[in-house]
Amino acid sequence: MLEILRALLTRRLEPAHRLLLGQLVMFTGIAALFPVVPLYVRSHGGTSADIALFVAGPLVASTLVQLPTGHLVDRIGRKPVLIGSRLLYAALSGGLFLNLGPLWLLALLRVGQGASGGAYVPALRAALADLTPPGERGHRYAQLQGCEMVGLLLGPAIGGAIALWEYSGIFAASGIAVLLGLGAIIRMPETRGAGIEASSPAPAPSAASRWWWLRPALLVPSVALAAAGTMFAMYDVVWPQYLNARGYDSLVIGLSISFFAVPILLLTGPGGRLSDRADRRLLVPAALCVVAACAFTYPWLRSIFPILAVGTVESLAVMLVEPSLFAVISESTTASLRGRAMGVGGLFEAGGGAFGAGVLGALYGIAEPLPFLGGATVCLLAAAVCSRALPRHRPPGAAPDLRPAGIARAEVDVV
Repeated sequence: MLEILRALLTRRLEPAHRLLLGQLVMFTGIAALFPVVPLYVRSHGGTSADIALFVAGPLVASTLVQLPTGHLVDRIGRKPVLIGSRLLYAALSGGLFLNLGPLWLLALLRVGQGASGGAYVPALRAALADLTPPGERGHRYAQLQGCEMVGLLLGPAIGGAIALWEYSGIFAASGIAVLLGLGAIIRMPETRGAGIEASSPAPAPSAASRWWWLRPALLVPSVALAAAGTMFAMYDVVWPQYLNARGYDSLVIGLSISFFAVPILLLTGPGGRLSDRADRRLLVPAALCVVAACAFTYPWLRSIFPILAVGTVESLAVMLVEPSLFAVISESTTASLRGRAMGVGGLFEAGGGAFGAGVLGALYGIAEPLPFLGGATVCLLAAAVCSRALPRHRPPGAAPDLRPAGIARAEVDVV
């Protein structure tokens, strides 16, 4: 974060800095929606089921657009998708602010927001990889995570303040934030075909390359991202209920979320460097095991201070997982396939989120420990897979492994 602040103050914003700064501003506006969306639905006469659909709809839409958008990013470029998806999001925000139509129509607008937001993500991650050398991508994706943590710290408070005036005002705020964020990236050059690896031409298409995605180098980190997405979305549904059952009000719940984000924000730099230098086959499984242990611990805690202490440990582990996994994905394919590779990773992560919110979140109503134990089990399974098959570091400039699983899997056991 200090690097971005320095670049902003000295007016020496590189293209990657513009992308990160834009995401910080945009995610702050989007995070403003988190605490208020259920109240918005209630104000329109919606039931608990309507709230669940209003929240789950964008997640499902985001999952479904990952692969086709990744293909589009590779065909037409990163910048058209970055700009087009955000303009669509802002337009849909305007419709939600104006309360156009009945609740079912507003829910469709939210689904559209989920699709446009999902389309933005593969383009963003592919462009960041284009602009960053292979040995530094863990650090770059950690910076992206840090920018989102800033949004998570500021956005909910902004949304809560706006909701005192008008619930629908949060959608105006998110739309304006997205447009402001676009101002940071609209002058950014197109990166497709002009990235760090442009001097190394991609191999000619072959029968094997049609199955480029059936490789441990891509599927293993994607499976781990599904586990991470499962945990994040499960907490979105369960955490407020969990703390409320222990007698804590909405202020404490909000502060606990902010407290979770602080270590990630402060240690973004060291965490990113560790991701780039450590053996990821050891680092990622260890971090997932810590996340699982924390999830297993929560149901047995009652006081807020032990809960926050466990949350701090968990945040330190979470900080290492996603940047490491997307760095692996960026190094597993050529630049010509990078958008599609990010789409595959995004598909698994968003799909895990839908599972965590819809399935594990629903288990809380049956017994409080079930969603925590279910999430812990998912993380342990992902850790076992990663410890066996997650690719190790590749030297900068090394050709990516483009063999399909049937060829590559035979060599996994000898690595």
